[in-house]
Amino acid sequence: MKKFKYKAKLKGKKVKGEVEAETLMLAKQQLRKDGHRDVVLNEIKPKKKSGLNAEITWGPFGSIPQKEIVIFTKKISTMMRAGLPIVEAMILVSAQTSNPNMKRVVTQMTDKLNSGASLSQAFKEHKRHFDSVYLNMVEAGEISGKLDVFLDRLVEMLEKAQAIRAGIKSALFYPVTLVVITVGISYFMLTNVVPTFQEMYEGLGAKLPGPTQAIVDASNWIQDGNNMLSVVGTVFAVWLSNKLLHKFVKPYRKLKSTIALRMPLVGDIIVKATVARMSLLMANLLAAGVSVIDTLEVSKTVSQNVQFLEATARIKDKITTGAPLSQLFGNEKVFPLALSQLMAVGERTGNMDEMLTSIAKYYEEEFTAVVDGLSTIIEPLMIVFVGLMIGVMVVALYLPIFSAGDAIR
Repeated sequence: MKKFKYKAKLKGKKVKGEVEAETLMLAKQQLRKDGHRDVVLNEIKPKKKSGLNAEITWGPFGSIPQKEIVIFTKKISTMMRAGLPIVEAMILVSAQTSNPNMKRVVTQMTDKLNSGASLSQAFKEHKRHFDSVYLNMVEAGEISGKLDVFLDRLVEMLEKAQAIRAGIKSALFYPVTLVVITVGISYFMLTNVVPTFQEMYEGLGAKLPGPTQAIVDASNWIQDGNNMLSVVGTVFAVWLSNKLLHKFVKPYRKLKSTIALRMPLVGDIIVKATVARMSLLMANLLAAGVSVIDTLEVSKTVSQNVQFLEATARIKDKITTGAPLSQLFGNEKVFPLALSQLMAVGERTGNMDEMLTSIAKYYEEEFTAVVDGLSTIIEPLMIVFVGLMIGVMVVALYLPIFSAGDAIR
C-alpha cells in the first residue's frame, strides 16, 4: 500500500490529510466516494533505505529468471481473458509475485500505466528483462485490439523457447560437470600429490623419464603464483577483447556467426532452434493479421546470429518485389531447403499460418533429436577423456619406480 497526502473540499470546507491505497487512481476514487471534491493528491515517498538495506539491482543481481517472465505473462493473459482491466491485473500479479526484482518491475509498470502510458510503453521501460520479440508482440496486440490473443501466443512462444534452452543446458550439463571435475582433480594432483613424488625421486638421484619430468614441470609451473596470475590476466583480456569486438566490430560478429554455423552439431542445433522459433513467431503474427513486412521485421529479432539477421533483412527488402515468400527464403543459404519447400505448400493451400506452426513443430522435434544425439555421443567421450587424463598422470608418476626396478634387475 502507498500513502498519499491530499487536499480537498468536503461539504464546502477545505480539508487535508493522508490516505492509503494501491495506486493514485484508487486513492482518488476512495476520497470521492467519501464525498471529497477538488481532490489534489501527492504520494508520500518512503524514506530512502540505508546503505545496508538498499536493494542491489545492477549486474546479475537485478536480473529476472526467464521462468518468472513466463509465469508473469501467463497470469496477465489469464486475467485479461477473464475481463480484468490491465491495471488491476498488474496490481494482483505484483501482490502474488515473490521474486523482488519481478515485483519491482511490475510495480514500476503499474505506475507508468496509471500516469497514462500505454502497456507497450510501460514494457519498453524495461528492455533489459523483455526482449524485442516480447515488446513487438505486446505492441502488435495493442494496435490490433487483440492483446489477450497475443499474450496467449506469447506464452506459447516463451514456453517453447524455455524448452529449447532447457534442452541445450541439459546436453551441456554432463560434459561441463565432467570437465570441471577433471580440472579439479588434475589441479589437486599437481599441487599436492606430484610434489610428494618429486621429493621421493630427488633422493634417487636418477634422471626422470620424459613424461614424469613433464608432470613435475607442470606442477612447479602451477604452484608459481605469478604464472597463475598471468593465466587469469590472459583469460580476462581475451574475454574483454571478445566482448568489445562483438559489440563494436560488425565483421567480427559476422565471423563468429559464420564459424558457429559451420561447427559440427553446434551449427545444426543453432539452425534448428532459430528456424523453430522464427516459424512459430511468424505463424502467430500472420494469424493475428500483422502484415508480412512487419512480421519479418519482428522475426529478425529471434536470433543474434548475424547470418540470420542479414538474411531476414534481405527477404524483408525483396518482399515488395512480389516474389513468393518461399522463394525468398529458398534463396538464402542460411535457411534449410525444407523450410522454403514447406512454405511453398502453405502458399499454395492458403494456410500459411498453419503451415508455419507445423514447420515450427517439425524443427522443434528435429532440435530435440539432435540434442539427444549429442548427449549420447558426448557422455562416453567425456568418460574416456577423464580416464585418459587421470590415467596418464598416474602412469607418468609411477614410471620412475618401474625404471628403478629394471635397473636393480
